[in-house]
Amino acid sequence: MPLVSVVMTSYNHEKFISDAIESVLNQSFKDLELIIIDDNSMDRSPLIISELADKDERIRKMFHQKNLGIAKTINDGLRNCNGKFIAFIASDDLWMEDKLEKQLKILEEDENLIVWCNSAIIDDASEFTGEKSSEKYKNATSNGYVFDQIVNSWISGSGIMMKRDNLKDIQLNENLKYLNDTMFYLDLAHNHKFHYMEETLSKYRIHGENCSFKIKDIEGWYKDSFLLCRYIFNKYGEHLSYQALRNIFYKTCIIPVMMGAQNDMLNKYNLIYPVILPLNFMMLIIKNIPIKLT
Repeated sequence: MPLVSVVMTSYNHEKFISDAIESVLNQSFKDLELIIIDDNSMDRSPLIISELADKDERIRKMFHQKNLGIAKTINDGLRNCNGKFIAFIASDDLWMEDKLEKQLKILEEDENLIVWCNSAIIDDASEFTGEKSSEKYKNATSNGYVFDQIVNSWISGSGIMMKRDNLKDIQLNENLKYLNDTMFYLDLAHNHKFHYMEETLSKYRIHGENCSFKIKDIEGWYKDSFLLCRYIFNKYGEHLSYQALRNIFYKTCIIPVMMGAQNDMLNKYNLIYPVILPLNFMMLIIKNIPIKLT
């Protein structure tokens, strides 16, 4: 049984997936299995996966017969893991060759930590853009219990690692299309300490298909924001600090409206939701958080 299970999601990344797979197989730490779940790609990705799986027995392949979405794809991978520890990588990202080795050293000190690292940002040609994720995005760079800040922090899924037993009943919400990872990290942060590594041990690729602000389905983003906000208040309610409330408001009210404005100022959803989202937020505060009149 391998010590580490690596879960790779695949969807239409024939241009990048070979390099992503090789970056896992060429790790300095070798005791791993690589579970690749292809979500019904329409390009050559399934063929590439099968060819590489024939060459390395550490690869376990799964193919969806129809497109089921990223949350379902990751959950299928998690259900098939055998390792004590789990790491994730997207089929368009890359790892430094000592990524697992260095993160395992931290987990040896405290295996209940959720360990994640900084990422170097690369382009279509795998060239370093000169930016790191800690510079381009707002990261939760503190260590320890980061529940209050994690909801409004950007984490590269390809940089995170944890003990499989600590997931317990935690999985990605398959009803969320865009914010399932935020909910996943939030649930983890409520129970476990996070450990952030400033070192860039993963490479996060930015290309035309994954640019966050080029969203056609802005209605989907608004719906996810509603569901995420209600989930947080219903589950964690009165335990939310002022910092947490501020970050939740920014994540579920401000960011969606900013994204909508950048996509289509006259879209009917952008005329309605800037009012409805904050109203939803305030109603949830009134419902879930006791107001002290002293």
